[in-house]
Amino acid sequence: AGGASVYPFVWSILLAARAEGLGGVLTTMAIRQEDEVKHLLGAPDRWALAAVVALGHPVRPVGRLRRRPVSQFATVDSVAGEPLPDVGRFPPDPS
Repeated sequence: AGGASVYPFVWSILLAARAEGLGGVLTTMAIRQEDEVKHLLGAPDRWALAAVVALGHPVRPVGRLRRRPVSQFATVDSVAGEPLPDVGRFPPDPS
């Protein structure tokens, strides 16, 4: 099953859930067992399973996300390529 058009929708759900204090994750692993998952959920055969979203209350309070600069984990042209330059930070680093 495809599903590229569902990802912006799921992203919006995850953002909204976070704003409400929920944690969430998208997985496509269930697609490997699509027939069984559709049966478990009571979904009609004509539907395609593109992703499963799990939502719940986190064990610890949700805080501000911290991300490493892109240059620390992304490279150009190959795994051993030059680091992808940091174009900017959003939100800007307060320092």
